[in-house]
Amino acid sequence: MPGPYVAGGVYLVRDKSLRLIPEEDRVIHDERRPVVLVSGGESNGDPSWPFVLACPISGSTRRRTRYDIQLAMGQGGVLKKCWIRVPAVQPLMKSVLEDRTGILDEDLLTQVQARLAQYLGLLD
Repeated sequence: MPGPYVAGGVYLVRDKSLRLIPEEDRVIHDERRPVVLVSGGESNGDPSWPFVLACPISGSTRRRTRYDIQLAMGQGGVLKKCWIRVPAVQPLMKSVLEDRTGILDEDLLTQVQARLAQYLGLLD
C-alpha cells in the first residue's frame, strides 16, 4: 500500500510479517492481522523512511497484559472485540502494510501512546 500512513491508522498485514512471543507457542494464521500505527506523521509521511512502528491487534485473551487496550467491534474498523498488544510493539516495513480498515479516534490513540510510555517506564 503506497500510503498515506497515519498514526492511529489500523492496517492489515500478513500474520507471518509479525513477531509475537512466545514464538514457540504461536500459530500463524492464513488471514491478515490488523495492526495500529503508533509512529508519528513525520516519519510515516516521509517516502525515504522505510518503516513504521506498530502494535499488533489480537482477538485472543490468552496473552493479555495490563498494558493492552481493548477495542470494541467497529473501532478502527475491526470486525470483533479485540486487544491492542502494546508490549508487542515492533517496527514494520511500510511495504507490508496492506488495506487500512480505519483510524482510532484521538482519545484512543492517546491512550495507546500513554500505555506505551508507561510500558517503557517513562510514566509512573
